[in-house]
Amino acid sequence: MAALERALTMPTPLKVAFVLPHLRPGGAEMAVLNWLSALPRDEFAPVLLLKRLEGALLSRVPADVPVIAVGGRRAAGFAWRLQKALNAQQVDLAYSATSAANLALAVTGLLPGRKARLFISEHTTPAAFTQEAKWPWLRRLLTRHLYPRATAALVPTDAIAADLAAMVPHIPVHVVPNPVVAFRPEEPDRPHTAQTGGRPFTILAAGRLVSAKGFDVLLDAAARLRDLGHDIRLTICGEGPLRAELEAQAESLRIRPFTTFAGYCADLPSRMRRSDAFVLSSRREGFGNVIVEAMHEGCPVIAANLPGPAALIWDKRTGLLVEPEDPQYFAEAIASLVNDPQLARRLAVAGRDGTRKYDIGASARILAERFRSED
Repeated sequence: MAALERALTMPTPLKVAFVLPHLRPGGAEMAVLNWLSALPRDEFAPVLLLKRLEGALLSRVPADVPVIAVGGRRAAGFAWRLQKALNAQQVDLAYSATSAANLALAVTGLLPGRKARLFISEHTTPAAFTQEAKWPWLRRLLTRHLYPRATAALVPTDAIAADLAAMVPHIPVHVVPNPVVAFRPEEPDRPHTAQTGGRPFTILAAGRLVSAKGFDVLLDAAARLRDLGHDIRLTICGEGPLRAELEAQAESLRIRPFTTFAGYCADLPSRMRRSDAFVLSSRREGFGNVIVEAMHEGCPVIAANLPGPAALIWDKRTGLLVEPEDPQYFAEAIASLVNDPQLARRLAVAGRDGTRKYDIGASARILAERFRSED
């Protein structure tokens, strides 16, 4: 009887929908997956709404989370179908995790039907993503006029928050650290131990094979290291439209024998633990989940000095920041770790301690508080 009374008095969990175009590997997709696992089920009942039911990460969705293919080939069709799904699922809160999904979610606020509280997010600066859009002026116009339809915007860094607030002043913007790693109280530190004498220096990189990730710059840097006589091995994890082009570049640079294009790597954390350095050579990077992952696994990080990496790395203390799009600087930074194993170990130890704020459980608690407070 007492159990029945408690059940009757307990509040009904809020239905929260997470909206994505797909579940191909990416930073925003991983953040959503980690939140889906960590949100308290006594308060929230999550559902995942995808434009397309595709991606290697589909197998990692928690078993209790419904996954629904919304459909809609064009943006307008996606917005109508999304509103229909929000109505059918009786959603109380909806969170979108990419700029394209943000616009569709914001449009649902103009359509008839159930009015959910809408939370948009940005994982890079608005200036960067609008510049890369097919029609930059149209994307900026839509962003300024549609984003204020949302209840609030959630972003992972102060820099993105400031940039978004300047472009769209009529919406509350809050920082919610990305959920990237799982710290455990009993977990020991993982000092860098990968590098040993008498074997090649192993370099790891990961990301979608697109121009923004700058893998062409990293390949040029690897060729320069080869020319300097360094014995290296480079592994690039990820898939994308530039794979054939990057493989051809490695062939033309004569570095293909020691360069591996590994595709999607489900074992990325263990690869990080076994590597001597992790390199992020992006041209644009609003955050950089892989930086946090590598630091957490005790792997020294070299990254382009962009807003995202600069918010995560204290140069020469917890990692190395170098000028973006300059293979010579990347080659010199990698060579500094090849030549100084003690520096690599110091960076690894200091870097790991700085990743605690990106603990999955802590991030989920902050997200839950935002969902509760933005009424």
